[in-house]
Amino acid sequence: MTPERIDELLERALERGVIPAEATAEERAEVQRLLNQAAALKRNASLIEKEASAALPTARARFQRHLAEQRTPSQAPVAPIRSPQRGVFGRWLGGRGMTFAGSAIGVAVLAVFALLVIPPVGGVESASALTIDDYVQVEGVVSATNNGSVTVQSSDLGNLEIALSELTAVSDASGVRQANTLQPGDSILVSGVVTAKREIAASNVAVAPNGGVPTPAAERKIPLLKDFRPVQGIVSLIALSPDGSRARVLLKAATERVLVDIDARSMDEFLAGTSRPLGALVRLGEAPDLPNGGFRLQPVDGPQATPTADAGGKTAPQFQGVRGIVVSRNLNVLMVRTDRGIVPVVIRPNTSIRFGNSGLTPDDIRNGEPVIGYEVAITGNPDPESPRRVLASIIVVIGKPQ
Repeated sequence: MTPERIDELLERALERGVIPAEATAEERAEVQRLLNQAAALKRNASLIEKEASAALPTARARFQRHLAEQRTPSQAPVAPIRSPQRGVFGRWLGGRGMTFAGSAIGVAVLAVFALLVIPPVGGVESASALTIDDYVQVEGVVSATNNGSVTVQSSDLGNLEIALSELTAVSDASGVRQANTLQPGDSILVSGVVTAKREIAASNVAVAPNGGVPTPAAERKIPLLKDFRPVQGIVSLIALSPDGSRARVLLKAATERVLVDIDARSMDEFLAGTSRPLGALVRLGEAPDLPNGGFRLQPVDGPQATPTADAGGKTAPQFQGVRGIVVSRNLNVLMVRTDRGIVPVVIRPNTSIRFGNSGLTPDDIRNGEPVIGYEVAITGNPDPESPRRVLASIIVVIGKPQ
């Protein structure tokens, strides 16, 4: 069984709807595994497509044109003898090109690329703290569960609807959990993308089963800071635009709550250097070199800077952290060398990729710059199928070690 043989069988199976009869039992098992992965990823792509359909017509058309251009190479006739071509993310991640056998993963990588470099389809800023298409992290207490979703009460944002799917990674301090085990009273940390319905389509959820009682909270209209003031407070929301150019936090100070636009590189430094961004104590730094209304985020030194407990002293939900050097990749899996050994990290459609001070840009990705040899900081959940692997929520590319 060779990669070329699996390429051929998978291509024919996708074209005809059945696995070729001459495939061996081992080949059939491998092709079926790839088909199952493709089906799951297509369901996730369908969610993204529905969200795009609700956006502005011109933005939707631009998004669909881009996807059509990206799909075109996969539909080209297959030559009898060919050399695998490196795709945009294949070149960035380094190693051999992604062949047709990687098409199931290719859907995910293409979705990651779309989220990363295409301008958001929700072009008009909302007065709400949640902007359509933004990647967000937020925390709250589960107040109700429903088929495929939970309602979370946030003391800062009111009731939030969290959409769960088979792609949502859920874990607690003991390891992997199933999404349907979430119960009212669970404290959860959620990362995901804001949909057109103002729901959060959760990609990653961390749970602390505290058995608390949710406190009803009304939705708040929170002001956006325009002029610098030396605000110091707790980060209770992180929002990142799909193209990586805009970052925003909700700060909870002693006497006020305020939304603040943060310089993208300052945000990346904060994410890379903080094990638990939500709940961190920070102050704003004035930045005369930035456009009006943009500021820098400065963590406050001390034991309260990265808390592991909430205000009531209960254990706070937390994602797993990984920091190290990318030494290789296998399709959408980065192999990261850390102090505790090699950790496989899975890039998924809703993984937020940040470039930090690496010097890389989306243009570099398009031109094939690899990430092997770069230091990265990652947060995520253990993979249910292989708890050694981490399903990435955020990846910050820091740079090459000196």
